[in-house]
Amino acid sequence: MKNGKSSVWTNVLGLLYKRLHSIAVRLFVLFFVSIIVPVLIGGYLSYEKSTKMIEEQVSNVASLTIRQVSDKLNFIVKGLDNTSMRLVGSKLIQDALQGKNAATPYENAKLNNDAKDLVISLITNSPEIMDIFILDVNKQNSIASSGFQGVIDPWETEWYRKTIEANGTAVWFGLNDRSYLKGTDMGIPVFGLGRAVKDVDSGKTFGVLFIEVRGSVLMEALDGIQFGQTGFTYVTDPNNQFVYHPQKENYGEISNLELPNRTGVMEMNGTETLVIPGTLDNGWRVAGIIPIRELIADSIAIRELTVWIALASVLVAVVMGYYVAYKIGRPLVYLSKLMKQGEAGDLTVRSKLTGRNEIGQLSRSFNKMIRQIGVLVERIAEEENEKKKAEIRAMRYQINPHFLYNTLNSIRWMARLQRTDDVADAISTLVPLLEASLERNGSFVKLGEDFDLLRKYMIIQQYRYDNKIMLEIHCPPELSEISIPRMLLQPIVENAIFHGIAPKEEEGMIRVTVNREGDDAVIVIQDDGIGIEETKLPHLLSGTSSTRMNGMTRIGLFHVHQTLQLYFGAGYGLRVQSEVGKGTFVRIHIPIRRGDSHVQSAAG
Repeated sequence: MKNGKSSVWTNVLGLLYKRLHSIAVRLFVLFFVSIIVPVLIGGYLSYEKSTKMIEEQVSNVASLTIRQVSDKLNFIVKGLDNTSMRLVGSKLIQDALQGKNAATPYENAKLNNDAKDLVISLITNSPEIMDIFILDVNKQNSIASSGFQGVIDPWETEWYRKTIEANGTAVWFGLNDRSYLKGTDMGIPVFGLGRAVKDVDSGKTFGVLFIEVRGSVLMEALDGIQFGQTGFTYVTDPNNQFVYHPQKENYGEISNLELPNRTGVMEMNGTETLVIPGTLDNGWRVAGIIPIRELIADSIAIRELTVWIALASVLVAVVMGYYVAYKIGRPLVYLSKLMKQGEAGDLTVRSKLTGRNEIGQLSRSFNKMIRQIGVLVERIAEEENEKKKAEIRAMRYQINPHFLYNTLNSIRWMARLQRTDDVADAISTLVPLLEASLERNGSFVKLGEDFDLLRKYMIIQQYRYDNKIMLEIHCPPELSEISIPRMLLQPIVENAIFHGIAPKEEEGMIRVTVNREGDDAVIVIQDDGIGIEETKLPHLLSGTSSTRMNGMTRIGLFHVHQTLQLYFGAGYGLRVQSEVGKGTFVRIHIPIRRGDSHVQSAAG
């Protein structure tokens, strides 16, 4: 019996051995293996590659979205912070709150009403602001835009206490359905900003400012942000309390998730989650939450497709081999090349694949990603442009009060000397100078027009100094047509008068000479004043406090230098040479043939 079974197995093995030596079987096996192995390997590599690309794309798009949201929120926060600084630094607000310069109750009431009008005008021009209260810690001269009727005792509130404890630092309060100021349900979420009002001279806190803001400005930027089916975005304060959450009942609650410093995977409610953090300028933190299972959902679909392709390849090896090579391989290579071009910085590339399968979906996702990156790049460029505008405007707002202060001071001295006719003429001359400082016709003027304004300014100074200061201007006619920032030369001449010539109490001369050097114009302003100490020269254009004696000294030089660099680049600006007892030599470089249109548009 055993011998019979052995003979059967021997016959079967012999038959298989003979079959394997058959050329037909060998060709079949070779064809089968040569098709199935590449398909399996190619499917595996395709799955791994596409999975990585999809995860990276989703993660990158989510990170860019969080960054974009952070930029929007920072813009809102910065605007409100600037408004609070403008109010606490306002002389009118400080005088009204302390009752300064008010000899009678009527004057005190008028001062308080003027301050209230300023607050109301800010609210009118800022639709996002609902209310502003400025409280006197002594409870005597408080200012409220909407009155104190229906207001809870503000001096006993949590926001008042925290604002006082912050000692001048901005304190932010998150979204709440109840008004911080009135303690009632407003029907809409609100948030707030508190800041202590301190005396500019003594630094002592004498008031508290609170700005209540419509929560819609935050919610509009955040409500539409969603990642996948269940992903979301929230904002917490430095104490990890929810400032914003898609579910309103979480407002003010403590988050059970400690945000990491960088993007990473964390466990949240028993689910692996990708956490994308961001930090705002006021200390709030933004977080994008994406469940990993949703992040890799497309990857799972691609894996299943790869398995089906492998099974189908077993049945129809030749056809599917060709199909995989031609219909899947080439599109992936094509998309890979496009992605490399995109990585190299070419954001104009677009995939022409429009199929309904995963390759077509990947193609559309790639096109969408490239378009979104392009939009983000444009927005970043616009934000940089807006930042440049703001910097230039800030410098103008510092130079103009400086000029007006010195000019009015000159007129005041003539008035004290009872030179009535000179005062009248000086004021008449001041009018066109003030009109020029308003920049109603743009930020740029021709050099010749700026010289005319400079001559008018010198008329006022000659009245004050009994014509002891002379101005000479030498400029070729063709160079008087170049465009320069409006009232660029006046701060330098003003500096030469007040800090160079006036202190020596003798006659003085200021010479302005314009020459051409290649594609640049060189404007030289030279005076024969007392000069500047050599130790101060290296700091003149840096804006450090050592060069700002009494708060205004040489502010003109610093800001003219900064304005030129913002308009034309780091290669332009001022060069200052001086020798004590002999005078100061200021050299200005300005481009001639460089198009001014883009500069003016950047400056607003």
